[in-house]
Amino acid sequence: MARSTHRDGRPELEAAVFDAAAVHTQNTDPEADTARMTRIVALFKAISKLPAPQLDVMVLLHLCGFSPEKASSLLGIPLATVRADERRAVRYLETVFPPDTEGATS
Repeated sequence: MARSTHRDGRPELEAAVFDAAAVHTQNTDPEADTARMTRIVALFKAISKLPAPQLDVMVLLHLCGFSPEKASSLLGIPLATVRADERRAVRYLETVFPPDTEGATS
């Protein structure tokens, strides 16, 4: 967080979208890519509004791909706290940014 640019006291994560999305883009449909990118930008904006402990946990777990144990070690907090912060963050994100329910379900 210290290295990211900030606006209104919150980190600007939108620039990271392009790095993250570029790695995972496999679709050749420009319309689908645009819709996907728009959704990812909105998700990153929502993530940036999390309280600092939850933001740290979500970035380490879901953007950096660390295990909960590694995040616990890096942050110097108990594993139970990492898991609780992740649960709280996911609950918040699902209220402001509902999961995509389109497509086939099994």
